[in-house]
Amino acid sequence: MRDSDSQSGLNINLIVPVALLAVLLIVPFSINSLLHLFTVKRQATPLVMKIPVDNNAISIPSSAKQYESFEVSLNLETQQFAKFINEIVANASEGTSYQGIVGRVSENMKAEIAGESWLIDREHAQEPVSSYQGLSNWRWRVTPESSGKQELMFYLHLSTQDGTRLDSKVIDLAEASFLVEANWSEWFKRKGLWIAISIFIVVAITFQRRRYRSESRH
Repeated sequence: MRDSDSQSGLNINLIVPVALLAVLLIVPFSINSLLHLFTVKRQATPLVMKIPVDNNAISIPSSAKQYESFEVSLNLETQQFAKFINEIVANASEGTSYQGIVGRVSENMKAEIAGESWLIDREHAQEPVSSYQGLSNWRWRVTPESSGKQELMFYLHLSTQDGTRLDSKVIDLAEASFLVEANWSEWFKRKGLWIAISIFIVVAITFQRRRYRSESRH
């Protein structure tokens, strides 16, 4: 009878921590998935331009899935854009500036994208992949590492000249919002080993404590 009770107590002591660990691992992911389902219909404008440039200059997909990469592109007529910025700067009131730009902007520009929970193949400021007759093109391959609402920021690195002084300026170009779909299968593939190790550690500790208590009674 005592062996049966001991075995029953051991089973309970093993099951409870394993179940608790499973809840702690799975619940956050489930909540994130539910939030995605509830917010998917409420997504506002996915692309917000910070400067007056046509939205078509940036190409992004209409949907995204966690851990699955996709391409983002920027096509900008840098000659016209530089001319546009220079006109704004030249006509600015004394003591004011447009995004802190001083001097004349060159058509030679670099672009950058950044965001939390993203893997980006080409980080930091990048030269155009191609440039022809004032039209510059940039390409990136990005992978969302987390589900839910994620954002990518687009920046332009400008070269300016004020008299004999050369300088550089980074300005906000656009902000892209994504509602990234949770990827259960890939998540478990990536986290499975750590889950197994964590469960093993919890079971080993529980078993050792149970054994120690049993020996202490004798």
